Amino acid sequence: MTPFDDFWTASAYSALHQRRLGERLREFRPDQATTDPFELPSAPLALGKPGDRLQRLFRARRSTREFSSEPMSARQFGAVLAALADEDGRAYPSAGGFQPLRCYAFLRNVTHELNGRVVRYDARRHAVQDIGPSPDWPRLREVLAADAEPALVLVLLLADEPVLAKYGQRGGRFGLIEAGAAAQSVCLRMAQQRLGGYLLGGAADGDVLALLGMRDQPVRLAAVIACGRTFTRR
Repeated sequence: MTPFDDFWTASAYSALHQRRLGERLREFRPDQATTDPFELPSAPLALGKPGDRLQRLFRARRSTREFSSEPMSARQFGAVLAALADEDGRAYPSAGGFQPLRCYAFLRNVTHELNGRVVRYDARRHAVQDIGPSPDWPRLREVLAADAEPALVLVLLLADEPVLAKYGQRGGRFGLIEAGAAAQSVCLRMAQQRLGGYLLGGAADGDVLALLGMRDQPVRLAAVIACGRTFTRR
């Protein structure tokens, strides 16, 4: 195993790690710092800020952990996945152009013929392929360490062997940068579609891969995103 493999193994999660994380979070007491320790004594100079649609979209992005029972439309489903499309080049950076990122999804409440199924997203064709039935929500919730049931769960994987072969251990960072950039693209599209969601930080790596039929494949669990309609605010 390489040092990066050691890091990944050490940071991988199982059901036991999920319980330990819960205990750690309950016991954690952050320092109540009132100032940024890196702030300098010189006076700050204000900068101009755009008021365009993109800036408003940045402000609209929020982490939402509660979802309504209203299904996600097929159009919204396609729009969210289009953030990862590769029709004329992907919308996020990829070191060496290897594009190791892969996307899978659990369709829980989507007005699509594959609702209730697990699918693979084909970024080049902007299409989905059926894998099999989605596990029921109690099982999926346990594996994901999730809160309320979303309409859609996206799983981002890294098939990063080519990246590591070219760049060595530094390539591990490049894969994580790519996954983070892709996740932000998805989250901004969710905001544009008036959908809510959040990144799930406590998903059990091996169990998620097993549900996708990918446990024996050379891939890593990079990110999991819950997505769905939110409650209407009046």
